[in-house]
Amino acid sequence: MRVALADGELLEVRLHELTVCAKPEPCCGITYVLICPESFGGKDKGAAYWTAFSEIEKFQVLGD
Repeated sequence: MRVALADGELLEVRLHELTVCAKPEPCCGITYVLICPESFGGKDKGAAYWTAFSEIEKFQVLGD
């Protein structure tokens, strides 16, 4: 999937896990493996990261 973050980063990621709570909490978000960074954040390709739902501006599911 492609994820656009609030800080302007555009990332292509493989979703690993959703963290969902009964109430919206700061700990709710996604864990992903970075496939292709178009970022200025210095993230490493192939590494796992976590991002809060509140930091995700938009996303797009990429398909075959």
